[in-house]
Amino acid sequence: MKLEQRQTPSMRNWISKNKNVPSDFLAWIYRWFVNERQASYGLAVMRIASGIFILGWLLINAPIASKIWGPGSEYLEPYRSVLGYKWPLDILRDSGLGFFIAWYIVSILLAAAFIVGWKTRIVTPLFFIFYTAINAQNTPISDGGNYFIRIMLIYLIFADLSKRWSLDAWLNKRKGKTKREFETVTVLHNLALCLVIAQLCIVYFEAGLYKVQGKLWQNGTAMYYPINSEAYGVFPWLSELLSSNSWIVALITYITVIAQIAFPFMLFHKISRRIALISILGMHIGIAVVMGLPFFSGIMASADAVLVSSATWITIQAWLAGWWRKIFTRSKQTSQADESVESPVDSTERLSASV
Repeated sequence: MKLEQRQTPSMRNWISKNKNVPSDFLAWIYRWFVNERQASYGLAVMRIASGIFILGWLLINAPIASKIWGPGSEYLEPYRSVLGYKWPLDILRDSGLGFFIAWYIVSILLAAAFIVGWKTRIVTPLFFIFYTAINAQNTPISDGGNYFIRIMLIYLIFADLSKRWSLDAWLNKRKGKTKREFETVTVLHNLALCLVIAQLCIVYFEAGLYKVQGKLWQNGTAMYYPINSEAYGVFPWLSELLSSNSWIVALITYITVIAQIAFPFMLFHKISRRIALISILGMHIGIAVVMGLPFFSGIMASADAVLVSSATWITIQAWLAGWWRKIFTRSKQTSQADESVESPVDSTERLSASV
């Protein structure tokens, strides 16, 4: 019998077996960018959620808007000149009250159009200009959510935000129109998606690295101070409950740091990506509820939606549709049953009328 000769492992053999890997990888990248507009459902959720938070932010601050962003913010002029905002983002610097009010009202209307997905190719760049011009009037009162969404809006200008769950898509479907997808526009859409994800990774990773350098984060006590701060605490009883146990404080502190630093590296596998998204979502819910920063948390969480697969969003849509259909059917059956039951007063009136 002849014994089969085994080839000894060598770099040459490995290269010969995997010589097509680079070309296959480049071909996959090309197909990913060209064939389909990725994460259309996730971007639709990001559009709706971020638009709702911005609209709420504009409406809540409407009574005092002229004082903090309008003519009443003139005292910030030396600081504005240092920031160096150019036209059209500095258009409100020397504007009067009437022009500012009109600008603010148009911003609210653009936010509403952005949410429903109407003419997003036109609305999104206008929305960025109007919203950023308002923020540029008084940046010291802005939080991380304001800065983050302004960066995101630049990327979203190049994305197809109205492909799913939008007024544009509904109108096209009703008219029987099929939207043409040009290859260049598809590439820009997917490139914008990559920039959104890259910005998310940079924000989380940099925040985690910045935290881990502090002694309070290293010894596990950092979260105790913002939780019990009078500037952030919304529910004192909840803050006291969370900070009463040192193990809970340390666990929250370390999970926050680990989740932020590990976030970019956990996106490459679907299981680890789900763990990362759940951890980050829990962190944002905690910030919104315990620290009273719903706008910041909501804006950040809305961007995380692009990392959820389209299949998951379709499943959620089907579940919500079934749940809504069940409630509507039950209420309709209840109303029909109430109408079929004849009241004693009605029957008495009918009897007397017949007599």
